[in-house]
Amino acid sequence: MSRLHPLLLRRSSFSTSTSTSPDSRSWCPRAAFAVATERVRAGTLSPEEAHNLLDELLRHATPVPERSLRDFLVSLARAPDYDNRRSGPALAIALFNRVCREDAGALLAQPTVCTYNIIMDCCFRARRPDLGLALFGRLLRTGLKTNQITANTFLKCLCSAKRTDEAVDLLFHRMSDG
Repeated sequence: MSRLHPLLLRRSSFSTSTSTSPDSRSWCPRAAFAVATERVRAGTLSPEEAHNLLDELLRHATPVPERSLRDFLVSLARAPDYDNRRSGPALAIALFNRVCREDAGALLAQPTVCTYNIIMDCCFRARRPDLGLALFGRLLRTGLKTNQITANTFLKCLCSAKRTDEAVDLLFHRMSDG
């Protein structure tokens, strides 16, 4: 993490780790995510540095507080466009997929319904509603309870995927259920 790593080490020096190894004292995932989140908001975090942050988290196998991960993903979802590919939301999707693909979820943070909502919205913002719909199916298979935000994001993805008839049918069905 070229520019990011030294900053993370300095920022995380306040860590209250009880371990005696120098490596564990120099690493604090909460501080790492805080620094990375601020850099995303400033538009100075590159995709490579974001992937390096994930590599570092996996290497240390330190659990990450769900809120830290959520704040980081939200900042990526709202990141300014660096090009016409909507790179912030696309990067959030890529990092989420990497976490799931590498079975690192237990090491970092188990995805919650809030995490799924953020990533589904990223799919919509990245103009990939098909991925948002697939992610909704995955969310249902996890057994997590959905909420109004999930339903709204799902409807946005359906409409964006030119499946408006299904969205209207679903909406009328939900309204008739009371």
